[in-house]
Amino acid sequence: MKEAHALVIGASSEIGSAIAVELASLGMSMSLWGRDRERLRRAAALCRQTGRHCSVDMVDVADCAAVGHAIQAVADRGPLTVAVYAAGMFDWAPAQTADPATWQRVIDVNLTAAATVTSHVLPMLIAAAPSSLVYVGSGAAHRAFANNAAYVASKHGLAGLAEAVFLDVRDLDVKVSLISPGMVAAGASLNTPAGKDRPHELLAPADVAEAVRFVVTFPVRGCPTQIRLHPQRTPN
Repeated sequence: MKEAHALVIGASSEIGSAIAVELASLGMSMSLWGRDRERLRRAAALCRQTGRHCSVDMVDVADCAAVGHAIQAVADRGPLTVAVYAAGMFDWAPAQTADPATWQRVIDVNLTAAATVTSHVLPMLIAAAPSSLVYVGSGAAHRAFANNAAYVASKHGLAGLAEAVFLDVRDLDVKVSLISPGMVAAGASLNTPAGKDRPHELLAPADVAEAVRFVVTFPVRGCPTQIRLHPQRTPN
């Protein structure tokens, strides 16, 4: 695989960090975005252990001005061949008692910002093609769950975004994929009964990273447009 430059948005999460390390292990130089400075620093350190250069930017993806500034920094680091949108926000709330501001933030981070970032990175990915754009979604992109309607809506929207963007750029040699993990032993899933009692039976962040690797390294004549991951054991 040719030397490449990858951007991971949401790299300060456990899943985002695992993805960043996986891509660095493929020989890519890395640009990492996140909002938690210390966790972002740790992710960068892990990437650098692979021997690859790694740059970090503190970015709130819901801040359009911050995104535009950070995109310019990414462009200045060289041609972009991989972009992974792994940023996300979760909220538990019955629809009838949900906080409207929280719902707005969930949709802004999970969907609106994904679309905004897409519009920024696609010209770079097209210029550096063959290239890859990967969205990390959720099992909630394909079914509904009680008590998190805004999250479900945002992930359904992300699935539609990924499918439509693929149709726009498939003939420009840009792979576009949606990876939809079920319960992962990270983040909100650790607060569920299965996450508390049997986290070892859930997916690991490294499993999601492996799926990203599969997309990025897939032969250029094809594109895995959707990957749905589930724990092998039923997480009751």
